[in-house]
Amino acid sequence: MTTTFIILAITIILFVSGKIRPDIVAITSMMALSMTGVLTVGETFSGFSNSSIILIAGLFIVGEAMSRTGLTSWLGNKIIVLSKNNSNKLLVLIIIGSAILSAFMSNTGTVASLMPVIIAASWRLKTPASKMLIPLSFAAATGGLLTLTGTPTNIVTNQAMIDAGIPEFGFFEFAYIGVPLLFLTVIYMRYLGTKLLPSNKSRRLEDIDESIQSIEDSYQLFEGFWRVRIRPNSSAVGKTMKELKLGSLMGVTIIKMISKEDITTSFLKKVGFKKSDLDEFPDLNRQMNIGDELIVNCSENRIHRFIDKYNVAATRLTDVDGEFIKQNVLSDEIGMCELIIAPKSSYKGRHINTGRFGKKYNLQVIAVSRYNKRIRGREFDLREGDVILVRAKWEDIKAIQEESRDFLIIGSPEELSKEVGTITRKGIISILAMIFMVCMFIWGPYSSSITVMLTAFIMIAGGCINMNQSYRSINWNVIIIMAGMIPMGVALQKTGGAKFIADSMILLVGEKHPTYFLAGIFLITSFLSQVMSNTATAILMAPIVLVASLELGYSPHPFMMALAVSASTAFLTPFGTPTNTMVMNAGNYKFTDYLKSGAILLLMFFIVSIVLIPIIWPYS
Repeated sequence: MTTTFIILAITIILFVSGKIRPDIVAITSMMALSMTGVLTVGETFSGFSNSSIILIAGLFIVGEAMSRTGLTSWLGNKIIVLSKNNSNKLLVLIIIGSAILSAFMSNTGTVASLMPVIIAASWRLKTPASKMLIPLSFAAATGGLLTLTGTPTNIVTNQAMIDAGIPEFGFFEFAYIGVPLLFLTVIYMRYLGTKLLPSNKSRRLEDIDESIQSIEDSYQLFEGFWRVRIRPNSSAVGKTMKELKLGSLMGVTIIKMISKEDITTSFLKKVGFKKSDLDEFPDLNRQMNIGDELIVNCSENRIHRFIDKYNVAATRLTDVDGEFIKQNVLSDEIGMCELIIAPKSSYKGRHINTGRFGKKYNLQVIAVSRYNKRIRGREFDLREGDVILVRAKWEDIKAIQEESRDFLIIGSPEELSKEVGTITRKGIISILAMIFMVCMFIWGPYSSSITVMLTAFIMIAGGCINMNQSYRSINWNVIIIMAGMIPMGVALQKTGGAKFIADSMILLVGEKHPTYFLAGIFLITSFLSQVMSNTATAILMAPIVLVASLELGYSPHPFMMALAVSASTAFLTPFGTPTNTMVMNAGNYKFTDYLKSGAILLLMFFIVSIVLIPIIWPYS
């Protein structure tokens, strides 16, 4: 037991110091327990086989799929619309919206998705983003208390109860305390919290509407869109788009193909979705049929050549604006970006045909700019610094960005792909998958980890997210911390360390009312969560709280709920949670800003929790 306590003390000191990465600290702690003989090999690596690890990894995938299908951006845009240019309404809607999202996806994913939208909205309302970003982070933490899967600490405490043979919490049972705390957060931030926050100028993040307008200013993009219809006597009937060679020979870029055979079902019509939306990018091997329509981008001379050669009908689209671009040119799968010819590019001085260039990189060349002026044509001798505006799948843009040294890419494809803000077929699939997950949690016969993995599988199979994106979506730092710290919990139980600490707490409380014990758990856990990983804190505290509550003869439920709540109250420092750190630079915050705005909220959480938890979950 002494060895375990020494390793535990060193682990906590390293966590608090912040000089070593927390995942490295967790792995080092795990290996130390094994090398000193405290744990067997199986016990040492028990964290990696724990079902809660699989559960959390699956939730990261599910949350990322929701973000990539545009649900988070759509909600962010709805928040802006509903706020009606009122900063106070915007604040309230931000808190409620982010809390709802974080109840079903990771807090980090929620903040990362909403932050660009909120900063852009703050600029439009001429309200400092610093008044909105800390409330966003705190709301995401509070929203994690609405469901079992809202935050890893909920899962840790629940899993500890399952392992001890104690009835677990229900999926929405956390909301009994989470909803009052969310209401408290709204009231506090609306009337007091924002007054304690600074009015800092923040760095303006990339916004998709402004990116579209910038492209229009540089390339006069809106002027070249046409709707083309295939006539009955057209020579294009029966030919594929590849055979027509519209791009390489005529310089006509096909943006979208709308087949006459596409049928809008009654259900999909309600959400504005057609079968043609399944083809996110024009299929060059698809045959043209009578009545098919194309949306194309080209000059007036080229559309006349198209009409003359294939006997098609064409109409100029005059209502083209940013919204048109988002609905017809961009999607959660497809985007636009600018490729700059790098100084050492192999393309410098080379002659290219835009059609063949696009075929090589699986993209469409929309326009080319030189010295900030658009140059017309479909064949060019490229120079250093030339800018090529292209349309492609986000993953292809990302591949060029990562693999090609010939181009510099302006913008952030990975982030802009989440800002399109429309609900597509994949968005519907992700919504249905989430409904399935919640229903299975409540009524299903499978364990939580199996349910989440099934949900992730549905989203991957439905095209909401691919495997590479799934792997990247998992926050391996959290996974490693959990897997590394679970053996410490095993060691505390195996060596009697948990019982020793629990007995010491019981001796300290003595014959006092159990509320003193409840308050002690809340304060200790909350303090540790300010300076070290709240997940690691929950893993360390869970066996101690369980043993102490059982020895005192009380139900573990109120004390474990206090543990879960207090582990989500890292409001005092920018390092308590990843979301606090994320908004620090964007809001230009100082350390004291978190302390000033978070201390009162933490005190209010403490008082409300101490009062309500014993009422909702009695001691006996």
